[in-house]
Amino acid sequence: MRRTRTRRPTGAAAVARVAAVLAVAAVAVSSCSDGTDDVRSIPSAGWSSYGGNASNSNFAYPTSPNDLELSWTRPTGGPISAPLTISGRQNVGVTSRTDNGCNVFVLDSRAGRKNFCKRMAAGVELNSMLVDQYDNVYLGEAGLFLAYTGSGGIRWRFPTVGVPVSAKFAAPGTVLVTTTQGQVLLLDSQTGQAVAPGVSLRPDADASQPSFGLGDCVSAGPNCAIGASPAVDEQAQRFYLNFWPQGAIASEVRALSYSEVNGDRALRDSWTTQIPSGVIGTPTLSSDRTTLYVFDRLGSIYALDAATGKRKWDYFIGGYGFGTMTVSPDGTIIPTGVIGAPLISVKDRGDRAEAGWRRNDLQAVSLSTLTEAGTAWVVARNPQTKALKLLEVSSSDGTTKRTLDLPQAVGFTTGVAVSASGRVATATNLGEIYFFDAPKS
Repeated sequence: MRRTRTRRPTGAAAVARVAAVLAVAAVAVSSCSDGTDDVRSIPSAGWSSYGGNASNSNFAYPTSPNDLELSWTRPTGGPISAPLTISGRQNVGVTSRTDNGCNVFVLDSRAGRKNFCKRMAAGVELNSMLVDQYDNVYLGEAGLFLAYTGSGGIRWRFPTVGVPVSAKFAAPGTVLVTTTQGQVLLLDSQTGQAVAPGVSLRPDADASQPSFGLGDCVSAGPNCAIGASPAVDEQAQRFYLNFWPQGAIASEVRALSYSEVNGDRALRDSWTTQIPSGVIGTPTLSSDRTTLYVFDRLGSIYALDAATGKRKWDYFIGGYGFGTMTVSPDGTIIPTGVIGAPLISVKDRGDRAEAGWRRNDLQAVSLSTLTEAGTAWVVARNPQTKALKLLEVSSSDGTTKRTLDLPQAVGFTTGVAVSASGRVATATNLGEIYFFDAPKS
């Protein structure tokens, strides 16, 4: 399904359109200022990175319109593995594994038209974009991390050892880059220069083979040192990784700090925690940044003290799905189970977890997104027809609030993104993007 609404603005609408263009131009000028203004990059409003935010919590504060409806769909021409992003200007960013043509797309939210598309090297398809307040995009490929303007021009490049995974901001103007071979970098978002000495967490890292271990990142095997986006606590100047050491029998959780000491910024170990079966997927921080949640490889969630790595509790849910979860400020957790598993919730009670509601009638096929409105967005599959639908359910009891069609969608989706204005987007693993907006008047 593709629907395009095009109208020429007239009268007040035309004035508003011109004002918007001038506002954008003003931002562009300020971003090239002489330093009088603070133009350091920060996460864009909306869904600016993997997990929606620095914590990987997949939590959205904006409220979606009550009259939300499907606005447009667009194929990418290949499978989609990483969740999409939505910038503060409502542009949709997605990567895809295509045989030829573009595999990186930034789409206008009004009709799904391309703002730009690129062909990048291997590994980019496993990454979600990082987007700043100017709509600049930060993204990696095998052996290289790049920054693009909102129109697709290359701002800078930085060589890497391995494939960068979905990046985060560590501080205003500082991009945290981690790679599949265990390299960790802090880069200036304006110049692309390192702001601290990089570190290599694995002795076997080999810059001459940037794609080494990339296949293990799909299966979460030992040759992929870091396979998922870090969680970042900017206030504590600390970040968290699911990391597989060279020669180890299982992966572990590591925390590194990047605070300045005697005027110098350096990456330092904070703590390491071993989980008996190893960890998988993406670490997730609670909203108060005191608890770090991870999945183990036997299907349990572990809650760790974010300052020390000490275990608070663990809770078996029966499977880890994509190794991701969504966490709200009140401690509600919706884990991603295996594809087709019931939709469930878990409650963090501090020293323990307890079961919440359970929807056995829903076959969940996506990572969920919890919202400030007390709801959660999730894609579920009809067990008879295998068709997919986007549902909004109550986060308190799991009851369905509304159902939106995903025409011709099958398989599973990589997550649900919510924009700064409450618009919603999702994408199937087969490569189709769906964008929901309020009706145009």
